[in-house]
Order: sequence, then structure tokens, then C-alpha cells
Amino acid sequence: MKRSSFKRPEYVRPPPSAPTKITRGVQSMVTDEVRAAPKDDPIQHESYMRLVRKLPCAHCGIEGPNQFCHSDEGKGTGIKSDCRLGWPGCGPRVDAPGCHYLIGTQRIYPKEERRALEARMARETRDRIRLMGLWPKGLPAWPGDESPP
Repeated sequence: MKRSSFKRPEYVRPPPSAPTKITRGVQSMVTDEVRAAPKDDPIQHESYMRLVRKLPCAHCGIEGPNQFCHSDEGKGTGIKSDCRLGWPGCGPRVDAPGCHYLIGTQRIYPKEERRALEARMARETRDRIRLMGLWPKGLPAWPGDESPP
């Protein structure tokens, strides 16, 4: 597809010194100053997520390779929640869209109920991996859980 030869007017273009990275900020109630808000540093541990994908679906129990589902708590645009809050969810099949889609996108549960369900499934997933003795080395336990073996 050929691009148009028209250029955007100058008033639409960002100034050359504009930052390319977008950062979130919090506006102070006292002044109009905007400063960066402190962010959590969620862990994304690939070997843990690989283990979770091998487990049966936490919602319907279907066996086989499943998808890693990030819990909704703490997510945002371009921000995933900590992998230790994840759970295995079945993906789309010929006869059904899969639990990952149903729970994460379809909103079949109200927000509070979905978050409670995801927290329970994440806790059960962490417990199961710990009981199997497969907790990855170097991955700290979730606060409130037993420490991994």
C-alpha cells in the first residue's frame, strides 16, 4: 500500500526533544507538579510459567498443554501481574473458547468474584508446584506462602 504524500501539519508533530518513553505519573494535590509513581516490580519467571502451562486447567481440569493466565490484580496496559499470581487455563478448542478467554475476557464473573477465583487458583497452582518439588531455584516464595523447598 502506497503511503500518502501529504505530511502532517507541524502542530500535530511532537517536538524533537519530546521523550519517546511514556511514563505514568501522579499529580500532586498541593501543586500541579507531576512526578513518577512508585511501581511494583512484578516477577516474570519463564521456567515457572513453563511449569504452570504443563498443569491441567485450574478451572475446568482439562489436561494437556495449557496457557499461562496472568491474574487480573495489578495489571494494566502493557503491565502483567507477577507470574506467581498466574494459573493454568485451557486455550481455545474446536468446541469451546477455553477458560483463559472466558475468565479473562468474557467477564462471566463480577470483578470481585473473578479476583477471588484467580487468587484461589494461583494459590493452588503454587501449592501444587511446591508439593511436586518443582519450585524453580531463585524464585522467591509468594508472601504468605511456605518457603519453597
